[in-house]
Amino acid sequence: MRKELTKVKIDAGLHERFETPTRFLLPKSSSLSENSSKVYLEIKKELVPIQLKESKDSFEAFTILPQMKVQEILEGRIVLCDVEENEEQFSHSSNGGVLTVSYGRNLIVGYNYGSWLKKPYFYPVVSTNGVRVTEDGPKDHIHHRSLWVAHGDVNGFDFWSEFESSGKIEAKDVKVISSGKVFFELSSKNLWVERSGGVELYEDRTLKVWKLSKDLLLDFSISLFNDEKDTKFGDTKEGGILSVRVNEKIKVQNGGRIENSFGGINEEETWGKRAAWCNYSGNVDGNAVGIAIFDHLENFRFPTYWHVRNYGLMTANMFGVSFFTSSPNMRGDYLLPKGEVLKFNYRVLVHEGKDPSYIRSKYIDFIYPPKVEVLV
Repeated sequence: MRKELTKVKIDAGLHERFETPTRFLLPKSSSLSENSSKVYLEIKKELVPIQLKESKDSFEAFTILPQMKVQEILEGRIVLCDVEENEEQFSHSSNGGVLTVSYGRNLIVGYNYGSWLKKPYFYPVVSTNGVRVTEDGPKDHIHHRSLWVAHGDVNGFDFWSEFESSGKIEAKDVKVISSGKVFFELSSKNLWVERSGGVELYEDRTLKVWKLSKDLLLDFSISLFNDEKDTKFGDTKEGGILSVRVNEKIKVQNGGRIENSFGGINEEETWGKRAAWCNYSGNVDGNAVGIAIFDHLENFRFPTYWHVRNYGLMTANMFGVSFFTSSPNMRGDYLLPKGEVLKFNYRVLVHEGKDPSYIRSKYIDFIYPPKVEVLV
């Protein structure tokens, strides 16, 4: 069975593309549903899987485009097609406050959100060559939880550390939004609660996971708000809207390397500096691996400052300005008015030790993706 639904025109733009996650809208059709598993993009004589999410007036279509040359324009077809069901896809399982995401038989990432935790976080994070690239709660900084969201001064309360007096980020509603051949997506509604029980901040967090042949992409959308009162984010280096603590064997002190989008190397040239992205890479038992955080153009105070250390920490922190500039008069405090939303989008690239030119190309995919036009 093969049925053509519509045609699309894909424009690579000014950059070469390779395995690029892409989103576009398809008109609603009686042939489509959100659970359709037989929808494909037929392009370059290949059938590329499409995963759908239904919206009010259309379907969001997600796919991973094949390689395209600079300024190449391709015409493809959206088809319903029966193919042999041997394609790997995402799956998940939940057990005792941990949601585990796999692709095929391989574990990719776990979301730890149990009520006994000081904050929800992602561990393990596993590269495509099977290496756990992050560390959970190392002895020197027990509050460094692999891949996490936190800040050390929210209305004067500390949600970064894990002392008895520290605040707690509580995951109240964790849901799987979509899971298929192209991506996995979860959402988590979180409360930032100070020790006496007062809610200082509300957070809506989503994670979308893409599996490429040699890379793992984690797309984070983080919305912070409080409809009841203003919220002040204090100027402190102890925090980061998205943070990573790398595997012990990757840190600079054990032969690893930090590099940012300007070419700064290691803590000496990256700590407290602003950059569009920062990458931490090294070698684990003979396997080259790395993890990079991409800051989006539309994020608050782009490009962000980086609190990144040779001992293994890498965090995007746009609030600790006085510390990073060594200028007490340059303050990074920010007052979020009641009812307004502070939104951040990040992409985390987990890779097999790629060079900076490759990291840059994947950053371009994030901020300037290819354009897809549906030819009705």
